[in-house]
Amino acid sequence: MPELVKEIYSPSKAYKGEINKRLRDGLLEIDVYFWDSEWETWLQKSTGFSLTDNLNSAMANANEKLKAYSGEIIE
Repeated sequence: MPELVKEIYSPSKAYKGEINKRLRDGLLEIDVYFWDSEWETWLQKSTGFSLTDNLNSAMANANEKLKAYSGEIIE
C-alpha cells in the first residue's frame, strides 16, 4: 500500500492529484482523480504511469496532469 505524500486540488476542487510513495522502492507515483457526485467518491482519471524519485518533479508532473485533465489554470 503506498504512502500518501501530498494531495493537490484544482481550483474548482473537482479534480485532485495525489503523490504517493511506493513502499517497496521509495519511488513517487502521481495519479489524478475526479469527483463523481453521483457516486460521491473520487474516481481515477489518469491513465498511464508516472514515476519519479524527487518531490519537486512529482509536484511539477502532478500540476501538469491536473491542468491537462481539468482544463483549469493550476498555480
